[in-house]
Amino acid sequence: MFYGNGMLETPLARLLEVTRDILEADDLDRGLLSIASAVCDLFRFKYVTIVAAEDSSAPMQRRVMIGWPEDLIRERIGERVGRDEIRAVLKSEFEVFESCYFIPAESEAQWSRSIYTGDQPIDAPRAAPDRWHERDSLTLVLRDRIGGMLGYMSVDGPLDGAIPSREPLRSMQLFVNLVGLALANARAHAAEVERRRLLEASHAQLRYEATHDGLTRLPNRQLFSEELEESLRRAGQEDRLSAVLFVDLDEFKTINDTLGHLAGDRVLLAVGERLRAATDGRDVVARLGGDEFAVLLRERRDLGAVQEVVDKILNSVIQPIEHEGGKVFASASVGIAAIEPRHGTISDVLREADTAMYAAKTSGRAKYAIFDAEMHSQSARRLSLISGLREAIDERQFTLQYQPIVGLDDRRVVGVEALVRWHHPRLGRIEPGEFIPLAEDVGIVVPIGRLVLDEACRRFAAWKPLRRAAPIALHVNLAVQEILQPDIVAFIERILAKHALEPSELTLEITEHAILRSSNYADAALVGLRRLGTRLCIDDFGTGYSSLRYLQEFPIDALKIDRSFIHGPRGGLGSEPIVKLLAQLAASYEVDVIAEGIEHARQSEALLRIGCRLGQGYLFAEPLDADAMTERLVDRPNGEAAMPPAPERTRARAVPPR
Repeated sequence: MFYGNGMLETPLARLLEVTRDILEADDLDRGLLSIASAVCDLFRFKYVTIVAAEDSSAPMQRRVMIGWPEDLIRERIGERVGRDEIRAVLKSEFEVFESCYFIPAESEAQWSRSIYTGDQPIDAPRAAPDRWHERDSLTLVLRDRIGGMLGYMSVDGPLDGAIPSREPLRSMQLFVNLVGLALANARAHAAEVERRRLLEASHAQLRYEATHDGLTRLPNRQLFSEELEESLRRAGQEDRLSAVLFVDLDEFKTINDTLGHLAGDRVLLAVGERLRAATDGRDVVARLGGDEFAVLLRERRDLGAVQEVVDKILNSVIQPIEHEGGKVFASASVGIAAIEPRHGTISDVLREADTAMYAAKTSGRAKYAIFDAEMHSQSARRLSLISGLREAIDERQFTLQYQPIVGLDDRRVVGVEALVRWHHPRLGRIEPGEFIPLAEDVGIVVPIGRLVLDEACRRFAAWKPLRRAAPIALHVNLAVQEILQPDIVAFIERILAKHALEPSELTLEITEHAILRSSNYADAALVGLRRLGTRLCIDDFGTGYSSLRYLQEFPIDALKIDRSFIHGPRGGLGSEPIVKLLAQLAASYEVDVIAEGIEHARQSEALLRIGCRLGQGYLFAEPLDADAMTERLVDRPNGEAAMPPAPERTRARAVPPR
């Protein structure tokens, strides 16, 4: 209809314009009107109607109508539309592709449209097989993640009189998907209005300031200590169990640094509310400060009942939190300490709960641990590792392994990702999953990251003769704290010059949640890195932190689809529809897609079918030390040799990616 080689940028530019309109809109209908107007302009339809609901259980309403007479719009706008009625009409035989339905006038379906344009006689014959008819119906449906109907867009009256082809309809589907963004943005705006109202109310109630937290309106440390003192006095006097839970949010500093303090406050409020919802009136939920919460569970029958409450807390905290049109994901580690007569002071109980919480973090985060005497040694191990990390930096104890990134069609190596490893002189190999979080917690991840970048570039430069015939890219991960360093751009520029590398040979991988709505300085740093000429890759893409703004505002070069979407039962994909959607999103922004964590041939084949061309994982090679990686590069004459699959026993061993 409108497509031509000279006009391919028009839909994308308008898509970005509509996205900005939605994010700036203070009400739902303004965003929906921008979507409908864009569809009219780009796809040349005279009439557009959008029906939407806040969620799949709320009633759908006719929200926007364009092109119809004003008196008809006033009559029909706000009208409720039943889902069952729509589902009965949109049958599979009318499906052009997923969620797009064309019902021709000649259909024998027992239905009639609720509104006719009046542009043609209803009973007139079709002028030609490819010409639009008054009784034709074209509907694109918006669904939530589990397939529930959130709404739909119907279009009518194509200005050229032709039935649209599949290509423009697929482009139109991108605008329909923006209806979901408009709904989320409206909910986030309403949540923000409510948050401010609650904060203003709390300031008015000055009598709570001495014993309650000003943000969450939960009891503070002082009141919690008083309540715990009372429970400690009653310990052993009744045949019931009381316990203290120490709840610490995982990577909350990352949320604050990357999403801003407003998002951090929103997370804290949501977590406080969910903690209260998971407990009952006899319990005490308190915010001790920062991202630390404490819960006093009173009079439970046994430790099993305490664990049931903790399971409920962990499951509620990981649910998505709406913020400015996107979703923020949080998790928590919980330490449990039963209150016993042996405890002399409340500090003894809190210390044990805190020790158990760190044990939970060490075991992988988003988990809980019950205090036992052995944890004292685990706490000592944590302190030893923190001390050892500082020595490891000075003594350069870190080594690198390299995992190839390959083309899924021919398995040729197109890149290598540098992965840091630590061999402790006394404790042996320490997994990245244990020492990287510690380095982030104590603020020494930046010097580690800089050592990794320097060594990776040095080794990559040494491979220059092996890369000349078939160039490959070096991928290095950047932590949030590294991005926020004032000299990050200058430092990377110095490292590249030191090893005589071109900026375009370096791809910097940044996790999705680390860049979403980060501070203005982080924005400037990413712009500076891109101007330097380095490539940018969003790692763990699709894990819930919508990075749409960065795809709009920065020339991102690649997306890495998170391994959680790749791993599925019996060697298949974990979520093929989500992977397909992410691949289509990347294609619309003309960026590469890399699937990580591929372990089975079925996964690789499925990824190729849905348009993902690059991948890495144990199917192709485990992380290799520098010498082994050199051998792999030597064994690829003119870059034509494919990566042989890694042995099955090797693929079965899980090695953390960083």
